[in-house]
This record gives sequence, C-alpha cells and structure tokens, in this order.
Amino acid sequence: MMISERKAKSGIKEEVGACCCMVRVFPGSFNSPLVGDEGNFVATAPFDNVRLPVVCRQSYKSPPFGLFRGHNPLNYPFSTFLLDAIAIIFFIKAVSFLLRPLRQPRIVSEIIGGMIIGPSLLGQNRRFNYNMFPRVAEYTVANIGLMGFMYFLFITGVKTDIVAIRKSPRKHMYIATIAVIVPFVCVSIVGLATRHSMEHVLKRISALGGVASSLAITSFPVIYTVLHDTNLLNSEVGKFAMSVALLGDFVGIFVLVIFEAWMQWDSAGFMALIWYFVSVFVLAAFMLTVVRRALKWIIRKTPQGKPVDQSYIVLILLAVMFIGFLTDMFGLAIAVGPIWLGLLIPDGPPLGATLVARSETIIIEFLMPFSFALVGLHTNVYLLTPEAWPQQLGPLCAMSIAGYVAKFVSTTGAALLFKVPARDSFTLGLVMNLRGQIEILLYLHWIDKRMIGLAGFTLMVLQTLLITGITGPVIAILYDPTRPYRSSNRRTIQHTPPCSELGLVLAISHHETLVGLLSLLDFAYPTISSPFAIFAVQLVELVGRATPIFIDHEEEEQDVEGEGDESVTGGRDDPIQSGLRLYQERRAECVNVHAYTTHAPKRLMYRDICEIALAKQTSFILLPYQKERLEDAAPTELLDSGMTMVNDDVLAHAPCSVCIYHDKGRLRNRTRKGKQRLVVLFLGGADNREALNLAERMTRNPDITLTVIRFLSFGQEGDDEREKKLDDGVVTWFWVKNEANERIAYKEVIVKNGAETLAAIQAMNANDFDLWITGRREGINPKLLEGLTTWSEDDQLGVIGDTVSVSEFASHGSVLVVQQQVRNHNSRVGFFSGKFSL
Repeated sequence: MMISERKAKSGIKEEVGACCCMVRVFPGSFNSPLVGDEGNFVATAPFDNVRLPVVCRQSYKSPPFGLFRGHNPLNYPFSTFLLDAIAIIFFIKAVSFLLRPLRQPRIVSEIIGGMIIGPSLLGQNRRFNYNMFPRVAEYTVANIGLMGFMYFLFITGVKTDIVAIRKSPRKHMYIATIAVIVPFVCVSIVGLATRHSMEHVLKRISALGGVASSLAITSFPVIYTVLHDTNLLNSEVGKFAMSVALLGDFVGIFVLVIFEAWMQWDSAGFMALIWYFVSVFVLAAFMLTVVRRALKWIIRKTPQGKPVDQSYIVLILLAVMFIGFLTDMFGLAIAVGPIWLGLLIPDGPPLGATLVARSETIIIEFLMPFSFALVGLHTNVYLLTPEAWPQQLGPLCAMSIAGYVAKFVSTTGAALLFKVPARDSFTLGLVMNLRGQIEILLYLHWIDKRMIGLAGFTLMVLQTLLITGITGPVIAILYDPTRPYRSSNRRTIQHTPPCSELGLVLAISHHETLVGLLSLLDFAYPTISSPFAIFAVQLVELVGRATPIFIDHEEEEQDVEGEGDESVTGGRDDPIQSGLRLYQERRAECVNVHAYTTHAPKRLMYRDICEIALAKQTSFILLPYQKERLEDAAPTELLDSGMTMVNDDVLAHAPCSVCIYHDKGRLRNRTRKGKQRLVVLFLGGADNREALNLAERMTRNPDITLTVIRFLSFGQEGDDEREKKLDDGVVTWFWVKNEANERIAYKEVIVKNGAETLAAIQAMNANDFDLWITGRREGINPKLLEGLTTWSEDDQLGVIGDTVSVSEFASHGSVLVVQQQVRNHNSRVGFFSGKFSL
C-alpha cells in the first residue's frame, strides 16, 4: 500500500513494519539505506553511486473488480505481470522486424528489446517504472528470466553431439587450441598491466582469470544460434566454426569449474575450496550414474520409430529445475547443472528430438524474452560516466578489446597456417568473436560475485551488442555460402557424350516418392555402354541436434564401431535405403548407386544437394515435385511442409541441370505390354533444348514412343535470333538422327499468343500421353506464353509445366520439367575469392 506523505515524514519506520514492503534492490546496491523522497522510499547504491526509486506495495491483492469500479489494474501483481509479458515480447518482435533488412542475428533484437523497457530508455520515466515494473513484477520477471537461461542451456546441450569432439579433424583441434590460448594470454597480460587501477574485487587473480577465460572461449550455443539465424549452419565455414567452438567449449566447462573454485578460495578460504570440489564430484557422480542410467532406460522403453512418452518429457523438464536447485544449493554456477544434464541426453531421435520438438518453442519464444528483460533491467547507459571510467570501465574495456583482437588474429592466422582459404579464414575469425546468451549470463554471474557493478555490466552488454551486431551482417556480406556451388564448366545432359556414364543426384524426401523416381530412371534406359551413376541423397529434417549430419552409407557399412547409421536412425531399417539397395541389386550391370543421408534444416538442405552435384560432377539433379498438402491422418497438419523451398533453392543455385518430376503414377502403373507415350512440348530456349536431349536418350528404350511438338510464333514475332538459331540446330540434329525411327514423331504448331498455345496443348489430351516433358522457362519466346503467366501458380514447374500438371487440364500423365544449368560468368580472382593461402 502507498504511504502518505504525512506518515512518511512522521513515522516512516513504523509504517514500514506495518506494511509488506518490497524494496527494489539492484545488483550493486549492497545494504543500501532507506531515505524518504516525496512520500516514497528510495535506495542508494554506493557501488555505482546511483539513487534508485523503491516502491512500497502490498505483496498480494485479490483480483480487481473492474476498471469501472474504480480499480486500477496496474495496482495488482498478476495484471501487471501480464502487461509486462506483452510489452517484453512486443518490443523484441518489433525490433526484430525493423532490423530484419540489416541481417541482424536474433540476439541483437532481443538485447535491444530488453534495453527498451530498462532504465536506458523507458525505464528512465519514473511513472513507467512505477506502473510497469514494481518490485513484485520485477521479481517475477527476474526469476522467469533465470529459468529461461537455464532451459536455453539445457536445450542447447541436448542438441550438442559430444561424439563430434572425438571425430573432429586434428586441424580443428589445433586451431581451437590456438584460438583459446592466445586470447587468454593477451587478456591476462593487459589485466595485469592495468591491475593497479582496478577496484579491489576485480583486481583479484581469480577475477582476472575469469574475465580472461570468458573472453578467450567462444561458446558453442552462441555460435550455433547465430549461424542458425544467418542460415550458415551447414555451410563450409559454419561446420568449421561449430567444430572449433565445440572443442573450445569442452575446455570452457573445465575452466568455469576452476574459476568458481578459485573464487571460493578467495572469498572463504581453503575449506570452502575443498567443499566446492566435493560438491562438484557428488553432482557429477549423481548425473553420470543415476541420471544417465535413467535416460538410457527411457530410450529402451521407447518403441523404435516412436516419440518418447509425454510423461517422461515432463519428468526430464522438471529435472532441469531440480538440477538447478542442486547447483544453487551446492554453491555452483547456475549454468553448470542444466548444461550437464543436456549433454547427457543423446541428441537426435528418439529422446533428444522429442525434447526439442515439445519444448523449444516455449523456451525460445516465451521464456527467453524474460531473460533479456532481466538483462535490460540491469543495463543502464547513464551509468557510463567519466567518474566510473578509471577504476571500473577503463580496465574492463581494455581487456575486452585485447580479447576480441587477439581472438580474431589468432583464429584467422591459425586457419591460414593450416591452409584454409583466406576468405574462409577471415570469416572464421569473425564468427569466433560472436558473443551471446552464455556471455551475458556470465556477466550476471560476475555481478553476483561482486566482480563488476551495473556500469561494468552495461559496458559488457553494449560490447556484446556492438560486436555481434556488426559481425553478423559483415559475415553475411563477405561469405556467400552458395559460392562453392557455382561452376563455369558445362555440366548438362546436352553436353554429356551419348556413350558415357551419366551422373545424377537423386534427392528423396519421402519414401512415397522413391518408386516414381526410380520408375522414371528405368524409362531413361541406362545401359552397359551408357550407365548411370546415381548419387541418392535422403533428406531428413534436423530435429533435436545442433550440428548438421551428412552420412555416406558406404563408409558407414565399413565402420567397425557400428555407430553412424544406427545412431542416427535409431536402429530401424529405413525404407528409402532398403529401396535403393534393392534397385542397385536389380540393375547392377548398368547402375551404380551411392547412398547418402543428410540431416539439416529444410532451408539449408539444398546446399548438401548442390555440394554433391559439384563434387561428383553430375549432369543433372532429379527432384520430386513438392507441394504442401494436408495430411490424411491429421487434417490440421501439412505434409512435407517447407520442402517446396528446397526445390526453389536448388533451382536457383544448382551447379548443373535440374529436373523436377511430378509423378501422377502413370508410368509405374502401366503394364509392360503396352508402349509408354511421351511428348515433348518444345517452346524454344536453353531449358527446352535440354529437355529434348533428355527425351532423345529415352528413345533408346524400345517400350517408348515419343512425340515432339515445336511451337513457333506467327510471323516469328518476339523471336530471339540467337536462341532461334540454337533451337534450329538442336531440332534439326534430333530429326535427322531419328527420321527413320517409327516410334518418334515430330510436329510444328504456329500460334499467335498464349491462348492458342494452351488450346493446342489441350487438344493433345486425346492422345493420352503418359509423360509430358518440357523446359522450365529460360529462353522461351514471350509471345508463346502471353496471357498464361498470370494464371501460373507454381514457379517450380514453370508456366507450361504448371499448366499441364493442374487438375483442370484433365491429364493423368506425369510431368517432367527440365532446367538447363545456369552458368556463372562472374568468377572473381583475388584475396576474397578464397584462392590465397599460406
């Protein structure tokens, strides 16, 4: 309840005892006295020399009867908390929307959103602070924020694959070691040089060691989060950075334990150090024995291919709080318990994937905004005064700058020393300087240990905001993850010699599409003189893991340790891999199948497809047509949600030609006794020339009849002379070669616009074709499509492909759309081309 000005002046202590007074205490305001100020209490914070307002309220009130009854909802804790939650999430989302064009990582908008409600901006207004964040609401926000950090560390630990440390190349280990030792030494030297001007707590050797270690180690959760936000997770530099960060993080866990032990020794003596190590040992033994066995028992109880039971998920999420309680009780850092528990849980299915799927959204979207609200409430830019600079800010800033520079130089130099391309080395140095949630939680821990005050905390948060805010866009500008997939060499079906091996990448996202794709390859007629080298990639969405996984099943079969495929698939026999093995056995004389599986986010799957196509020098990529549709068993869920984006990205970045097959079941359902009727709709251009060359290869199959329909514009209106000459050459070559073949027919149709083109195509339905083949769009005379582009809904298939595939066209034949390789002529040579290395 509010105390009147009269009572505050006459009997302040007695009123304080009568009411349930909540005194707002900020870190740094240690044992602050209370003084009267305009009828309210205020507290002074000697550590930062700042006076902070204190609100005296009743800790609990019954719910209000309503605004129209004269009750202010902001006087009630629960109503205030709801409004706080709305404001926190709104400001973070608003900042994220505004910063999206600048390619800022998510954490930048979260820090700024938290600062908006803090004393740096809106919190400077006393009325806003009094109404929105009284002591009760601030206490609630702070505790939910700490829970958010705990669960963030836990869920990141779940996604982390500890086995990857053992599998990391030796080069990564050396770079990680150099990138930790050099910054640690440089920061320690700067800290010792400026130690004489520091405050008494910060100048302790244990405190200097804690600052040096935090600046030397880049945490894996931060790297993963920023790379995920910038779509660099499975890029070449992304994989390199995550491997190096994981190795550094492994060292960081031990450094954190040593730092805590040292602080215990400094503050309470040798016996406190002994009891600290006893506590660490007891907690570690409990988790490695009881908790680990319980987790293995849960996995054994889960049927293969099924998610973990909901009751076990709830128990594990409750265990995060229990472990947090134990670490707090033992005097350990609050980050230790949750991240240890997360690391004990095997990543991926069944347990890790189910945990992430069930809890990640509520953690990231609801709990973590409160964590950054906690950060924002402790960040006050008005404390960065000249008076605070000599003892608090100056030494801390000098050590931070030394750490960032040493980190960048050591990482870049070590990468160049091990012959990593210059562009990748430079980008790696920038990535390893990223700062995020772990560092901010560590800064809060420094406040608890009295190492820094609010001014020092504000400085470190602003440095985190500045470094990550600048580094993120610079990485996105300098490093193009699609650059390695570009090729100026001809990798097309048209330029592949007829009697040579034809290489292709087969991308499979669902076992239902596999039969149709293999049926199409059968009709493409591989022979002993012209065999197929099929590089089949099974696309699996990355769930429950932080690190993308790429599996070569030929190598996995030779793995004597038997981990690989079983650890990823949960030991079950995958129908896609079984189907590929059966196809290889059936067509062994003319087909060589190489099977792979990639676990990656859907928006990044195209990179693995393009990387294989480039490395294996294939002529084309064969993709199933992807379209989101409602699941029959669950009418509220989309089947293959997000896979359309995979096809679009492959079409945009492929280093070779691309074919998209819309299977309607016609080819695989027809009996072998009848001929398969194929038709090529040739409208001109590079894509249609590629389609004609693919169809010509299919004519070697004696069970196929082919009809080629060439569309020409009336009076040659809209023709491109160069494209027209190339079309004439290809068509003439095709007809001269197949003129005597009775199974092949060639016709020409002259049209004036898209309406006549559509009418001519619809008239062909009477022929009951089993497969329609056409080019996607490159080089087509625009007069042939005039009026049709406004009706096309799907860019995957192009205008003509979309027209013949829709149900209104009333054709039951499948559709094959071809895009010829889009060559890159803008290859740059120089330092940033990545060709320079020591």
